[in-house]
Amino acid sequence: MKTIKRIAALLLVLVMALSLVACHKKDEIAVTVGDVEFTSAYYMCALMAADSEAKNLVYEELSDEEKSGYETADYYSHKVEGKDFVEWVEAKALETIKKIGAYKMLCKENELEIDEETLTNAETYTNYYWSSYGYSQYYEPNGVSYETYKKFSTDSYYAELYFEHVYGEEGTKAIAADDVKSKMLENYVIAEVLQATFEAEATDDDKATIETKVNDYAAAIEAGTMTFEQAYNDYNGVTEDAAEEEHDHADEEGTEEETEEVPEPLSQYAQVFGAEGTESYESEHYETVKAMAVGEVKVIELEDKTGYMLLVKQDIEADPYYLETLDMAVRHLIADKEFDADIDKYIDGITVDVSKYAIGQFKVKKIVEPSYS
Repeated sequence: MKTIKRIAALLLVLVMALSLVACHKKDEIAVTVGDVEFTSAYYMCALMAADSEAKNLVYEELSDEEKSGYETADYYSHKVEGKDFVEWVEAKALETIKKIGAYKMLCKENELEIDEETLTNAETYTNYYWSSYGYSQYYEPNGVSYETYKKFSTDSYYAELYFEHVYGEEGTKAIAADDVKSKMLENYVIAEVLQATFEAEATDDDKATIETKVNDYAAAIEAGTMTFEQAYNDYNGVTEDAAEEEHDHADEEGTEEETEEVPEPLSQYAQVFGAEGTESYESEHYETVKAMAVGEVKVIELEDKTGYMLLVKQDIEADPYYLETLDMAVRHLIADKEFDADIDKYIDGITVDVSKYAIGQFKVKKIVEPSYS
């Protein structure tokens, strides 16, 4: 039965592809931003990305009961940022393409090129997501080839390239180092973290045992009879011999990394907690960690009572690793609003041509969702 379904699905995709070929040329231009051209398949990439973003925004607004049936949720009946779902997705797709075109034009004007290392990394990630993460099963049925997806993914790097050219350490509107440091201290904190989560089948006694163990670690660290590393290794079953081997290996790597000037954090167990708006670093525990004194030990219960987190606050200002590692993230916090406004103004000053015929073949509600059964 599954074989029959797969054959039927393949035939459907083939029919769709043939019907598109009959009416539209291969690599037809759908959108032109200044002198940068984008094919209809590229537009489809942007449309699919916008569709996924819209669904995520809708999902975040669903109640717990609605989320339990999210696979069958009627996303199209919801508003996204006050707009009709389809309208928002279509507008977002065009906005994405306009911005990519603008970044590419600005990089060209300033003789900026994506370096080979970045291109290699981009291709590695693209290939991984396409081949191992199932992206091919999503994009191909929608008429998007690997090469088009790779181009769409790689083009996203132009934004960061131009941002660094403007606001980086040596940028045309470089942000002062003191301002970067001050902003980092306002929005990021670090703490050593031991997270103890419950197994799905854990009993109340199991949970009580873990709670006691974590609190005992905290008391021992406060008393100075145990280091955080010892507590971490004990909880994770790492023997002293294994820990020494790991340290020796880290020292060997460190020698090579020092030559390459790659920074290392003072504590390998430290984790960054970011304030609201710090994107991937944003944490619900930021305020808790920020309120702690350096060296203070605290045990907090995880959300939904799924376990405990043992924290030992560290001094982010005393570790040069974070000032270097978070540099661009902090610059974005400072300058993104101005940067986005300048890009929008630039777009307003260039010609954008949209072929309604080329993009008209793509309908948000007809985006084919992947089926892994």
